[in-house]
Amino acid sequence: MNEVELLNRIDTLAKAFTQLSNMMGARLTREQLAERLGVSRQTIWNRLKTDVKFPRPGKDGKFLLSDVVAWELDR
Repeated sequence: MNEVELLNRIDTLAKAFTQLSNMMGARLTREQLAERLGVSRQTIWNRLKTDVKFPRPGKDGKFLLSDVVAWELDR
């Protein structure tokens, strides 16, 4: 398998994961999101204020996992 095929498979898997997460409605707290990204909770707050593409939390304050995955893939 060459590099292009591998990247295509990774992209396909990422899209499938995003769809599955969206269907399941998995949500992350700010603490869970910070841990996933390897940053502090304050950094999450700062990104919400400065990065217009950063996922926004719902009314419950939690982040939709599919939005987080889409943002990670778009970075």
